[in-house]
Amino acid sequence: MKQITLLLAIFAIGLQSLFAQAKVMTGVVTSADDGSTMPGVAVLVKGTTIGTITDIDGKYSIKAPDDASALVFSFVGMETAEVAISGTAINVSLKPSLVGLNEVIVVGYGEQSKRDVTSAISSVNAEDVQKISVANLSGALQGTTTGVQISQVSGAPGGEVSMRIRGATSLNGSNNPLFIVDGVPVETSSTLSNNYGGQQNNALSSINPEDIASIEILKDAASAAIYGSRASNGVVLITTKRGKQGKAKISINSYYGIQNPLKKYKTANYGEWLKYGDDSYAEAYGAGYWSYYQTGDESLWGATDETLASFYASVADQGDNYIDKIYRDNAAVSELSGSISGGDENTKYYIGASSFNQKGMLLGQDYKRSNFRLNLDQKFNDKFRSNVGFALTSENQAVVNNDNNIYGVLSTAILEAPGNDIYDENGDYTSDVWTFSNPVQNALENQGGLKTLRLLTNAEFQYDLTNWLTFSSKYGLDNLQADEKEYDPSDSSSGSGSNGYAREDVSTIRRTTTTQAFSFKPIINDDISFSGFLAGEYTGRYYKYVRAATTNFPSTELKQVSSGSTLDEALGSYSKTNLYSVISRVTGKLFNKYIAELSMRADGSSKFGPSHKWGYFPSASAGYVMSEESWFDVKPINFFKLRASYGMTGNDSAIDPYTALAGVSSTPYAGTSGTAITELGNVDLKWETTKQLDLGFSVHLLDNKISVEYDYFNKKTSDMLLNVPLPGSTGYTEIYKNVGEMKNTGHEILLTFDIFSQSNFSWTAIASLSTLKNEVVSLDGNSPYTTGFASRVEEGVELGAFYVLQSEGIYKSDDEVPEAIASNYGVGAGDVKYVDQNGDGLINDDDYIIGGSPWPDFTYSLKNSLKYKSWDLDFLFTGSQGNDVFNSTLQYAGSTSSVWYNKFVDQLDYWSESNPDASLPHPKSSTRSYNNKDATRFVEDGSYLKLRNVTLGYQVPSSVFNGVADVRLYFSADNLLMITGYSGIDPEVNYSGDAAVTKGTDFLSLGGAKTFKFGINVNF
Repeated sequence: MKQITLLLAIFAIGLQSLFAQAKVMTGVVTSADDGSTMPGVAVLVKGTTIGTITDIDGKYSIKAPDDASALVFSFVGMETAEVAISGTAINVSLKPSLVGLNEVIVVGYGEQSKRDVTSAISSVNAEDVQKISVANLSGALQGTTTGVQISQVSGAPGGEVSMRIRGATSLNGSNNPLFIVDGVPVETSSTLSNNYGGQQNNALSSINPEDIASIEILKDAASAAIYGSRASNGVVLITTKRGKQGKAKISINSYYGIQNPLKKYKTANYGEWLKYGDDSYAEAYGAGYWSYYQTGDESLWGATDETLASFYASVADQGDNYIDKIYRDNAAVSELSGSISGGDENTKYYIGASSFNQKGMLLGQDYKRSNFRLNLDQKFNDKFRSNVGFALTSENQAVVNNDNNIYGVLSTAILEAPGNDIYDENGDYTSDVWTFSNPVQNALENQGGLKTLRLLTNAEFQYDLTNWLTFSSKYGLDNLQADEKEYDPSDSSSGSGSNGYAREDVSTIRRTTTTQAFSFKPIINDDISFSGFLAGEYTGRYYKYVRAATTNFPSTELKQVSSGSTLDEALGSYSKTNLYSVISRVTGKLFNKYIAELSMRADGSSKFGPSHKWGYFPSASAGYVMSEESWFDVKPINFFKLRASYGMTGNDSAIDPYTALAGVSSTPYAGTSGTAITELGNVDLKWETTKQLDLGFSVHLLDNKISVEYDYFNKKTSDMLLNVPLPGSTGYTEIYKNVGEMKNTGHEILLTFDIFSQSNFSWTAIASLSTLKNEVVSLDGNSPYTTGFASRVEEGVELGAFYVLQSEGIYKSDDEVPEAIASNYGVGAGDVKYVDQNGDGLINDDDYIIGGSPWPDFTYSLKNSLKYKSWDLDFLFTGSQGNDVFNSTLQYAGSTSSVWYNKFVDQLDYWSESNPDASLPHPKSSTRSYNNKDATRFVEDGSYLKLRNVTLGYQVPSSVFNGVADVRLYFSADNLLMITGYSGIDPEVNYSGDAAVTKGTDFLSLGGAKTFKFGINVNF
């Protein structure tokens, strides 16, 4: 309600502009290329927010104040023209522009012309992000640039995402990039201490996409090394909107949409499940045993095939379809946002507010977000100025046991034995018939919730000491408070054993940053220029966490922790880390064609011992604009630049604040309390260090109709932090050490095409292709290991490659089974045929191989933007080729898993004497476990092509609103099409979030959503 009130107030302020005195200016805009008229050109009164666009004939009419000095004409791909007002008619001809090269982009601790950039930096167009109205920033970045992979870890609203820039650099630490918002590092670690239902929140969801002015992704070490020990995984720079000089500009955006799953699981009905059980136990107990065991009908045990078939058909529809019951149809998503900005020569302001609501695709999932932002720029005099930012975000996430969790709502609906009704004849939940739990009751009664409040502020003060030397002092605060609750009533399966259970976790994370810097840009001459800065910085991180949990509740109506009579848990933790830094950078340019940049950052961290507190992270880069040479006369090429860079970055996220120190805890002995060392410290721990080489070029062709950006990178991480096992004789199990190396190499190419650009119609396209090769080079003699389900860490192998047995179909007859395999495991016709790699007659650890990799051979995208008169159409395809997925969902609910679990429909075509050509193994009880081993039959090709987004917009003619308002209506759809051979829900999976080692594992995941939205943009 508060957000709606604010937006109405903003709207009311905008109406004041209607009563100002004005004169009507008219004219025609044409193209300098061919003289054709140009519709859709933006016409703005200079120094104001009064504007309009040209109509289908290139004509415009605008009311300009009497004191207006000029009109500004702008159009994508054309040079902006400013024309002084003289009379009441102005005709103008626009020239093509050198697209992008004069654009100023944000870099670490500063700005730089895109033409002069010598490192690998990708820019994401904020206008494109806002045009498609994404729910959160992570969705906006998918498929929009090279070298970046984003996957949804959880399908829950506001759920966690995984983001990788040029592969992985750490075995145990974070592999997500560093996020900087208006110069302030943002906390992206999970605030959930218990991760109820296996879920974690998405820190990026707290940023309102409508407030974003620009996004830059620093991919190589030369651009990222300025952030030193936190930049091994790349850096994402987010700059929010600020006010501009002129009258108040009002913007309002609102949309409403619906969501449905990309795909639903299809499970067996009651009759099919009983047949599976009968087939499983037929060899041991005879026909119909499982049906008798489940129903108590003795006539079924030993019955004929015809009798059993008739019985299966008669009970096929018994019970509810749990999958259908837990999904919402057309789950709603909506947002209302607005902003007001403006100012004069000395004071500029931007105020934004939004309210976002999203229903989850599963019952019990809801997400609400409210944002408020104030950015204020003040010029006190010609030398002293300041800019201040204040952002407040409130999030309320209703959390249920969800995907990626065997006890979640989705998993219980999949695995729970069919044949039961959700409600009894009285409308109450059925409770005593479930193996796991009643899925609907699990969703609606087992309550979990996460509330977060984030305050993000920054203040910078700048003073010009001379015309080339400036001192700045900057302060940043990211304060995040989280309150997570869980309640399992006594009449639920999860709470019945303890007569009800309640838990509450409260955590606070506070990150403060202060930076004192001198920046310089001396004036030498037109041929020589250089600039740089020298800074000192402090970053402190404070973390506090408290938990309380109780059981034995007197009533299901009392749900607070304080209502439980038995204390189950009472614990907490506290930590504080400090990071002191010295930062420098120098950039030089000679004759407008030779460009060089050097940077150095020294970080001192409290996480490490005295000998290794400081890490040093240098970088160097150079660029050569060959097209500026007098001898360069290649007519198709308008611009050509070579780039090279090398640098070092670091990572300390793999260890806790006090890992270098010995851990001490209370240890009672002989009835007396005392303390003992329970965890060994290691004062010799040091930074994980990544060294990266980048080679690239930029070229513009054919009068800038085509541009090409290419990069090759070689990225090597050493001194990886790993928990290493210790001999039992030490009395301890493990200790952290710096061990091993990992390497990532790849190629990236980005192509931009200005296919057609005329007055009535324009068409641009952007295509990207990225390759990546990952390898664990060395573990320093430590043993390889498998984690997650089948993810392997081994020298010479890609990180997280799938370590499995090689399966080659099934044995069609007993005669095909080797004698040793038959005698050792009781294997016969219908069982899985594993390859005995060493021929010893055993199927054991010696027979496991690398059977697939989650890393793709290449990823790609294609975006098209078309505009015809008042209509615009954008669509984005993204794809991945050559990556594998380990389908652990299929392993759990497949034809050879537990007889108690339900099965997928397409897993019921298994081998039997009457079905000898089937490709799936027989579910007989004696070899069920043998047939369900981690094997290549669960490794599937995860390649895919998705139509990620389609947006169709219509610019309402300005004459409809008498030139007062600029109105655009639009329809947007996400994930309209998915082409893949993967049998699961969605091949874009990573069940364990930030852990790169478990990339590509699908464990009962919910998958993405197909979304349709209708919206309106209004600007005054």
